[in-house]
Amino acid sequence: MMNRDDQIDDAVLAILSALHADANDERGHYAEPGMSLAKLSKRVEQRMSTLRRNLSALEDAEIVSVVLNEDGTGRAVLTAFGMAIFDALDESQAAEMA
Repeated sequence: MMNRDDQIDDAVLAILSALHADANDERGHYAEPGMSLAKLSKRVEQRMSTLRRNLSALEDAEIVSVVLNEDGTGRAVLTAFGMAIFDALDESQAAEMA
């Protein structure tokens, strides 16, 4: 059974995972670091309003940095703190599976 907290955690984990994969894929970075919000929204299959709410919480926790443009577009990137948290999560999940 899935409660509301699990769904929120899964949504946030999907965002962190997508941003982490993007940060490790340097070929995709020509001009600006991070992933466009439109691309991120598609990648994690979250509506833009949901994505922005999740990103706002992550930004408050200094896990993600979001840059918004005047036209409403923007980019999100993991902070160094966010990378460290993701790597720690990754290691603990790997340990659980071993």
